[in-house]
Amino acid sequence: MKSLRLYETLPNPSYSPGLAPSDFYLFPKLKEHIKGKHFEDDEAVQEDVRRWFRGKPHEFFADGMRKLVWRWRACVDKEGDYVEK
Repeated sequence: MKSLRLYETLPNPSYSPGLAPSDFYLFPKLKEHIKGKHFEDDEAVQEDVRRWFRGKPHEFFADGMRKLVWRWRACVDKEGDYVEK
């Protein structure tokens, strides 16, 4: 059976400083949330992070995905050159 290719495979460099990982949107916000907190153990950290994620509206994650797509397109348009925030 012949496969129908509906997409173009782009070259993927091992590291591209212009394209942050998909969690670039989450980490600074999560870091701000836990800043200055002290936890008894790893389980307390995990529960706090779970609670933080559960408290975020759908739009929070959708906004992060939109920003990731924008950065990805900007990186591709610049042929892999650095993309400012």
